Amino acid sequence: MNFTKMQGCGNDYIYVDSEKEKIRNPSALARRISDRHYGVGADGLILICPSDRADFRMEMYNADGSRGTMCGNGIRCLGQYVYQNGKTEKKELEIETDSGIKKLWLYPDDKNFRVRVCMGVPDIREKHFAVSIRGRKTEVVLVSMGNPHAVIFLPPDAGSFRQWKMEYAREISEYSAFRGGINAELVRMTSEYGMKMRVWERGSGETLSCGTGACAAAAAAAVTGRGKRRMKIEMPGGILSTEWKTGSGLMYLEGTSRIICKGDYTEKY
Repeated sequence: MNFTKMQGCGNDYIYVDSEKEKIRNPSALARRISDRHYGVGADGLILICPSDRADFRMEMYNADGSRGTMCGNGIRCLGQYVYQNGKTEKKELEIETDSGIKKLWLYPDDKNFRVRVCMGVPDIREKHFAVSIRGRKTEVVLVSMGNPHAVIFLPPDAGSFRQWKMEYAREISEYSAFRGGINAELVRMTSEYGMKMRVWERGSGETLSCGTGACAAAAAAAVTGRGKRRMKIEMPGGILSTEWKTGSGLMYLEGTSRIICKGDYTEKY
């Protein structure tokens, strides 16, 4: 099976062209190929499929084999993949996902391939949702970007970026009130236009970045008066830019993507 490994802001995925490769059990394949010791190693598997509603369809599986509905970094990498592999000459694309059709704008460059994607309208489910873990109450902002997010704003004196405890984010992600789990973002505002963020993704654990999480955090910052509608989100994997339009309410995400390697996966799949 031919594959391409790509990363967007440190979010790495294995891409497979489903028109060329027939995958019988993508969930099982996602678990094996994503393993960083016995497989190729990735945050998950993304199949590039034909669509009768858009230019292409994205089928995404997390590292644990669970089906994902949307991935901001993953869809940006998909845009680069189809363009650089000659599957399209368009620089404006529509991609069908499990959370609807998303529009992409491609900006090819010799050094940095940038992709901007319209992520849809953030759904602010709850501004002040109380979570109680180990007797400690924490207020989170619940946001849906086609997938669920719990955004936790840390106080300015919460310590350095590396000292943030991801174990707490994991426990929030698995909190009983969130059926099926939730993506948890720990956020520290650095200015009205910037933040630092770490994320625990359901189905994958801690990742270097999360596109939908960046959008959720940006929306949460704006609705709680902490930030503006244009944000720079710094994560361990790099920086993403978001823009939340006032009239339409649409959220846009932009960042670079890169091909890491290509190869032939020989295990039965």
